[in-house]
Amino acid sequence: MSLPYDLFLSLFLKSLVLDSFLVPDESRMGYVATEEIKIEREVTHAIVTGNTAPLRPNSGQPVTIGGHNISVRCYSERGADHRVWEWHGHVMIYDEENGYSLEYIFGNFYERMPERQE
Repeated sequence: MSLPYDLFLSLFLKSLVLDSFLVPDESRMGYVATEEIKIEREVTHAIVTGNTAPLRPNSGQPVTIGGHNISVRCYSERGADHRVWEWHGHVMIYDEENGYSLEYIFGNFYERMPERQE
């Protein structure tokens, strides 16, 4: 499946802009935010390209993305023109003061559904 040119261009520009803001942040929350953006980018890319099988949506089983475990859920309402993708999981972080700990992350993406022919 090939992506429409305008969709490909918008994803490329979004990636370019996000990369310019991803300045290494040594703080605890800075690391979590950076990892959360990376996970969101990978999940969104899989959805847009139609390669969702590795995400195992609605299975209740976690998948590893960027070294972090997340669970993915997908659903749509009857008659809706979009499908909702949601994911949640944890990012493992370490600092000298607190040792290892998990930070909860979550995200969502609204995928537009093609119009139905009736």
